[in-house]
Amino acid sequence: MVSRHSVTDKAIDVRLVTLYPLAILGVLFIVIRYVIEGADLTFLRKFALTALSITVEALPFLVIGSLLSAVIHIYVSEETLARIIPKSRVLGVLAASLMGFVVPVCDCATVPIVRRLVGKGVPLHVAITFMLAVPMINPLVIFSTWFAFYQYPTITYYRMGFGLVAAILVGLLVSLLDGNQTKPVAVGRAPEHGHSHEPARGFVGHVGAVAEHATSDLYDIGRYFMVGVILSSLVQSVVPSGLLYALGHNPILSVLVMVLGAYFLSICSQADAFIARTFMAQFSTGAIIAFLIFGPMMDMKNTLMLSTTFRKRFIVVLVGLIAVVSLASGYLLNAWIAR
Repeated sequence: MVSRHSVTDKAIDVRLVTLYPLAILGVLFIVIRYVIEGADLTFLRKFALTALSITVEALPFLVIGSLLSAVIHIYVSEETLARIIPKSRVLGVLAASLMGFVVPVCDCATVPIVRRLVGKGVPLHVAITFMLAVPMINPLVIFSTWFAFYQYPTITYYRMGFGLVAAILVGLLVSLLDGNQTKPVAVGRAPEHGHSHEPARGFVGHVGAVAEHATSDLYDIGRYFMVGVILSSLVQSVVPSGLLYALGHNPILSVLVMVLGAYFLSICSQADAFIARTFMAQFSTGAIIAFLIFGPMMDMKNTLMLSTTFRKRFIVVLVGLIAVVSLASGYLLNAWIAR
């Protein structure tokens, strides 16, 4: 079976001391401002409407994604994936980059799968390409992006095209580093995470197993998604629109800010398009695409999970490569649109 995950695989989740307090302080700020200014409810209405609209639109995709991920866990094994993916450098990277069409899981589940693929003999660069591409090149994420940006269909095309190229490019670059201390420190059994791994028996057993894993997934994903909703809604309702516009239309800073936001917000790829859409009016297209590319490939939670398997040096190199490719995608798109 494809292994499930704990959000941080026993690593300390630094969001507990960073993003969570920020979200709580933000809500307190809204309440205090409401008490002080009372009569002016414009900012409060904007915060509530933004948060509610993001949640309502994204929730169905979170539920469907959790169910699909659970079904993949029950019925698809790492051995099957290892047999399907070619071992050669170029063919392996190309095949892994297209795996999302048949393995529709979000970025939250890919790191544990990669650990086991490497343990079963899949080359590291092929497994890394799988980890980077699958969260973007899968039907649910493509549809959720199209749904979120239905007025801007090119955003979906840009995300798929730039995302696929970015994953392939990083995978090929990682293949050049395989002999340079990039092997996993240890590839053993997964940490305990509270799920039963006994084989499900019969129809009722399979349904129960899918429900158990889907519920756990939805809880893990949902709590981080809500933090992202609160923080992005706060930015939209509290930060002066003129400042956001000036920052967002700077072709350099806008891309950098959105990449940093994607990393620290750690939003599931099934719902990140709904967060990104709220910044569409203020930020450049290249910045939005960089957000939608970098986030699924590498964020805070995935960095923490990688730290349990790979050496720090490799993680730093990998994060750097993904950041450079994502930033370059945003800058190139901005330059192309500005022609």
